[in-house]
Amino acid sequence: MTLGARVRQCRLALNWSQAELARRLNIKQQSIDQLEAGKVKSPRYVIELAETLGAPLEWLRHGKGKMQFAQPTPGSNKARSWSFEAPVDPEEGIAKLATRGAFFDLNGEAYCLVPVYDARASAGPGVLNAEQPEPLCHNVFRKEWVKAVTNADPAELAVLRVSGDSMWDTLHDGDHILVDRTTRRWVRDGLYVIRHSNEDELMVKRLVRHPSSGLLIVKSDNGNYGSQLTLPDEDIAVEGRVIWLGRNIG
Repeated sequence: MTLGARVRQCRLALNWSQAELARRLNIKQQSIDQLEAGKVKSPRYVIELAETLGAPLEWLRHGKGKMQFAQPTPGSNKARSWSFEAPVDPEEGIAKLATRGAFFDLNGEAYCLVPVYDARASAGPGVLNAEQPEPLCHNVFRKEWVKAVTNADPAELAVLRVSGDSMWDTLHDGDHILVDRTTRRWVRDGLYVIRHSNEDELMVKRLVRHPSSGLLIVKSDNGNYGSQLTLPDEDIAVEGRVIWLGRNIG
């Protein structure tokens, strides 16, 4: 990755045009265009460039050290840097994040990435592949918040998109749920991601322990889905417990 490519990466992260960056540096747009095209290897204004972009000078010049993300500062020509503690790929010059099982530091606070899977949890009819697919993307959660809701390692968390209406009004079609996959059995009444033994169907259901028989009641919160099931624990494969719900209330 060249100096010009790193400049372009920082500029686009700030949502600045070449003309805007040139204005802040009091130089011509053509100079920025030539720099990003690799026609200029070592501009005389590289120090001012790093300060304006809010990027570490050594990283901007040589791709060494830790990258920083920046955001525009109102009323100033210079961007404000956010320190980003993550290993930097020496060849590409960009930060590389662990996507499972690790926290990273951003601006002095710890976060983790949790994979998001589409249609992995079916809250209505439908057979889904039991094999875990590649995630669509990752959601970012603060370490402090994660530790407050679960003791699970972040590698054991997953965000699943709910489909169907069998759990209406508790869960809506399109809701996102955070699942603690360390819970592989009923621990208390609540929402669980389950599948029936010897089947691939993955569902979100409410599990309630029957007070007298000790069997598990598998319930759909939507009353239109008929009678509930009462099953022994061994007939239900618990894939995780739902610990958080995200919804677009648009």
